[in-house]
Amino acid sequence: MTAISQLAIVTSGHRVGSFWRRLDDAERAALVSVAVLRRYDIGATLIRAGDPDNWVAILRSGRVRLVAAEGKPTIALRFAGDIVGEQAVLDREVRSATVQAETPVQAFVIDGGTFDRYLAHRPRALRILCAVVSERLRESDRNIVGQNDDAFTKIVEMLLRYVDDFDPAYSDRFRFAIGSQAALGESLGFSRESVVRALKTLRDEEIITTDRGVITIKDVDGLRARTTR
Repeated sequence: MTAISQLAIVTSGHRVGSFWRRLDDAERAALVSVAVLRRYDIGATLIRAGDPDNWVAILRSGRVRLVAAEGKPTIALRFAGDIVGEQAVLDREVRSATVQAETPVQAFVIDGGTFDRYLAHRPRALRILCAVVSERLRESDRNIVGQNDDAFTKIVEMLLRYVDDFDPAYSDRFRFAIGSQAALGESLGFSRESVVRALKTLRDEEIITTDRGVITIKDVDGLRARTTR
């Protein structure tokens, strides 16, 4: 197996609906051949809101959060397999969000012009990107509808999205690393105390367990029964 084909593989850690997972082997290999693999430490800024730079990154491993600007509540989380930075490449505008590493991250970074040429020669990959962008618009709409939800509801829905986004064939699907309850509260726009109460309720109902910054979902059906939508 060549170095490119080794890097272009799909693993259980890549989100099922991600840009990377939807590409075929040839499309992934073509991306790897023009990409630079970069590593980012926890807390590192990959992209900064307002910057004029023009490139995309596909997360090979790790998790990032998107915020409107540093210090603001989290807009969204992105996982291994997801693409970030695509909006600035598509519309030629400055960056609309800051992207920060919540865990150690490896990412394939592709210059905007190179990515344009890649899409021009691979219409199927362009359709996949359009589908991803459309889904993110729907995600944004759901967030607007639910902006007045309490911490418990937001945590339940976040965990359900996580469950639905990963391959059920792998036993580690139900483990979600949050770092800390304070960090989870910050990402959702709630206090640590609100998060502590919500997680305690789920623990008391034996739906989850928590240990050292990791949530394990024991009862997916029970979790679904606690959502209001």
